[in-house]
Amino acid sequence: MDISSLSCIPMALLLGAIPSAYIVAKLNGKVDIRDEPDGKISAAAVYRRVGLLSFSMVVAMDIGKAALAVLIAQWLKASPQWVMLAGAVAVAGHQWSMFLRFQGGRGATVIAGVLVAVCTIPTLIGAAIAGVLAWKTKNSTYSFAVGMIMISAVLFTMQWSGVTAPPVLIATPLPPPPLTAYHLLIAYPVILGLMMALKALQVKYRPGATILTKQRKVSN
Repeated sequence: MDISSLSCIPMALLLGAIPSAYIVAKLNGKVDIRDEPDGKISAAAVYRRVGLLSFSMVVAMDIGKAALAVLIAQWLKASPQWVMLAGAVAVAGHQWSMFLRFQGGRGATVIAGVLVAVCTIPTLIGAAIAGVLAWKTKNSTYSFAVGMIMISAVLFTMQWSGVTAPPVLIATPLPPPPLTAYHLLIAYPVILGLMMALKALQVKYRPGATILTKQRKVSN
């Protein structure tokens, strides 16, 4: 790989760090989304405080910036492993944005954008299942986790089923030997999901989180 391919990593970091929720909330609602009691600078917070249109704008921007980070890496002819690393770096850039003093959201929409770009059809299948579960259970966290697992399950099944790989897939299903790019791709949705869980734990146990939660319960 040449040096131009390696440049996809800092580019992914910068794209991921673009604070979509903060920008939209400031422009559309004159709201500083960083003062949310739950500590999440997210599309959901924008929906609560600014409205549906602004929420939709944030979702589109988050998905777009993440997909663009992956597409740039592919355009630079980076290997599948580096393409996946670029996607993970974009997620990390969103979660700990340099433009927000390393604050950020959990990254669900950014993860969706990355996965749509690296494995489109399995992601759409997982998203459909997650959507139905979210509608039935009203539990977005549980539904998202199931969706991630289902994407990995679809990718795993493709490896052994002999089904021709869809054209939009960054690595080709192959049997062992292990540790091929495709095996990393199978684990990739789970890895991104663990990054989201890590961010959620950081937000939950940040300094002052318990006090803010109690104050919010009293005010309600």
